[in-house]
Amino acid sequence: MGSTAAAPPGTPTRPAGSGPYFEDFEVGRTFTGPARPLSPADVAAFAELSGDRHPLHTTSGQPGGGRPLVHGPLGIACFFGWLYERGLATHVEAALDTRWRYLAPLHPGDAVRYEMTITRARRTSALVNGVIGRHVLVRDQQGVIVQEGETAALVTARDAADDERRVGRAFPGAAWARRLGERLAAATPFTTATGTWDGAIGLRFGEDVVQFRIYRGRVLDAGARTPAGPTFVVGAPDITWVRLLTGPVNDFTKRTMRGEFTVSGSAYEYLRLTGALVALVDEARALAHEHGEAP
Repeated sequence: MGSTAAAPPGTPTRPAGSGPYFEDFEVGRTFTGPARPLSPADVAAFAELSGDRHPLHTTSGQPGGGRPLVHGPLGIACFFGWLYERGLATHVEAALDTRWRYLAPLHPGDAVRYEMTITRARRTSALVNGVIGRHVLVRDQQGVIVQEGETAALVTARDAADDERRVGRAFPGAAWARRLGERLAAATPFTTATGTWDGAIGLRFGEDVVQFRIYRGRVLDAGARTPAGPTFVVGAPDITWVRLLTGPVNDFTKRTMRGEFTVSGSAYEYLRLTGALVALVDEARALAHEHGEAP
């Protein structure tokens, strides 16, 4: 019979098994929650804690008078508190890269609402944990986006086993690129559109690029590199790719017209292969939904 030791002071009271593990964070899933008010007392406490007692935060938001401004980093701090309160940080082992943008002012008395979308999920080679990427929108009580950011975390896995079913949304990883390459080689719209072409298509997800080497309709290679490099690269932030590949329709053309994607390299070859790119997105979307993962 086993014995139960007393928990040391400061041990979290949440049950050990509660909260999502790495496997539970599916790319494309969005988490929301109730609004979080930012009171004058919150701003004053943050000013004391950080040492930033600038008059912008303690007296007025403008040299000539006006409402005080909430410290920008308070929005980030409250986000991590929101993660804990919602039970989404139970199995987080470490916070990783975080990039944040301040788009509109917040004032004491405003309330913020967080909208977090999972943009990446990559199991580590040790298999016992994985890295998840998260895109965060911060809205005020009027629904205006006041802050936006990306942040990653290392999360404990429930089981130390490779999960093949998640490959369809493990973009832009090597296994995902290989699987997509196999689908493209068997997709008539893609092979027809590239039937006379010789080159490499690059897809940039954030700062990472995956390449597909094509020769007359055949996919010769799919991975991080090709011998001569990409002929052109189509790129966008992770959240844009997630919305495109897990959303209800293939609206790649509309998104490019709105400027959501950038193109580097040969613009001429890019325009020639517009049909091939639409077919590529069709196959990537089919792969993302192959195992019925929730968008």
